[in-house]
Amino acid sequence: MAIKAKWKKNNQVYLFLGVGFVAYKAMMAANALHMISPEVDSKEIGMVALCDGKGEVGWVDYQEVEIVEIDGERPADLLR
Repeated sequence: MAIKAKWKKNNQVYLFLGVGFVAYKAMMAANALHMISPEVDSKEIGMVALCDGKGEVGWVDYQEVEIVEIDGERPADLLR
């Protein structure tokens, strides 16, 4: 099964490999008071693995990707 996806940032078409999540957690301690109770920021971001024609893999935010073809057919045609 081949799935083609367009990265909206550059309009290039890549092969879709799969999905995953990136998570981060950052603690900020600006002064001695924050050392007692530091400010914590955390987030999970959905990511999509894409592959170019050279086989190089990259991860991009899922909101920046559009599936354009599945096994040679447009997604809309498969849903009819």
